[in-house]
Amino acid sequence: MSETKLDLILSELQSINNRVTSLENEFHKFATKDDLENFATKEDLKNFATKDDLKNFATKEDLKSFATKDDFNEFKNDLDRFATKDDLNEFKNDLDRFATKDDLQPVKDDLQVLKQNHEELKDEQQLIKQAVLETKDDVKELKQNQSSIYQVIGEHEVSLRNIKNFIL
Repeated sequence: MSETKLDLILSELQSINNRVTSLENEFHKFATKDDLENFATKEDLKNFATKDDLKNFATKEDLKSFATKDDFNEFKNDLDRFATKDDLNEFKNDLDRFATKDDLQPVKDDLQVLKQNHEELKDEQQLIKQAVLETKDDVKELKQNQSSIYQVIGEHEVSLRNIKNFIL
């Protein structure tokens, strides 16, 4: 019986020895004082986030405005709709068909001639307008003269009737 007890004690001692060895191995994995001293400087510690920083990191409203999976899908669809190389080549061909500066020079010259003609017509229109106003003044004067003549004739007519009545 004592042998059995001794075997049992021996097996327990071996088990304890294994656990101590395991703990020693685990202990060597822990950080040393030197590791902790080199882990972070005081400046680094000042830059670490505090509990208050984490509380104020994002509000519920901020979280609502963060991009969702749907937003990313929509963004992906937008990217798919962007111009492809073929689209850009087609656009380049369209640009090549546009008029160049040399093509536009005759049009520019024609426009210059039209501007000059327009200015001449404007001047001519001003002269015509002035002539019409002068004619209008002459017509007005003629009407006044005619009215005066009719008035004089009317007065003479009255005088002639009076004379005729006086004679008869």
